[in-house]
Amino acid sequence: MSNATHLRKLSHTFGFWCTTGDPAVVDAAASVGPDFICIDAQHGIDLGRLNASVFTVMASYGVAGLVRVDSVNLTPIGRALDLGAAGIIVPLVETAEDAAAAVHATRHAPRGGRSFGMQTRRIGPFDEDAFVIIQVETAGAVENIEAIAAVDGVDGLYIGPADLGLGVGGVPAPDVNEVFDGTHPNAKLLGDAFKAVVSAATDNGIAPGLHCGDGASAAKAFGEGFTFAAVGSDLGLISAGLRRHLDIARE
Repeated sequence: MSNATHLRKLSHTFGFWCTTGDPAVVDAAASVGPDFICIDAQHGIDLGRLNASVFTVMASYGVAGLVRVDSVNLTPIGRALDLGAAGIIVPLVETAEDAAAAVHATRHAPRGGRSFGMQTRRIGPFDEDAFVIIQVETAGAVENIEAIAAVDGVDGLYIGPADLGLGVGGVPAPDVNEVFDGTHPNAKLLGDAFKAVVSAATDNGIAPGLHCGDGASAAKAFGEGFTFAAVGSDLGLISAGLRRHLDIARE
């Protein structure tokens, strides 16, 4: 299908997080050669404003396009796949039933509830070809992680560290380096949660993933047993790059 097949092979897979959904940004990012680009339709662009051309651009570079939808819901999941996404990342999942509902939303009848969309510019992946990645970001998800990982059709587990930090200890952890080096106030709690996710994914032959803000933290994640990670985001890299060059110029 694309480079995202590395997810199912459990090999190291590197991605890029895109909150704007802008075709020019996607083109520039895809040209560098990440394995996947995830369009954030939960906290970023509204799914209704997302243009199918971004997935055509990704496919032309051999990059898999994923979409983080806003919830376990048939309509946004089906719409993302109809636009041409190779798969979905589903937030707010706390139970095996939630995970099964996410898989159900990617399958056509009689195995699922996905509607067959004829009106879109491009039909996305059909049933089992669609990746289903469950985002782990609550204490409930960690508690039920073995059952979630065992759901048929789930391809991966993806930790959202900011929300997971809030969920297990009341302090967000947007910088996973603080978890790995022990400087986060709840580093032990989060470290144990990270290990539980990696263990559950490995035991069930699916991919454990971690949201990272840079390549250095992604490299550390792979050393901890994770097999896929975002290594940056559009707005994050713009801000960091501009700040660095402004500092240089002002000096």
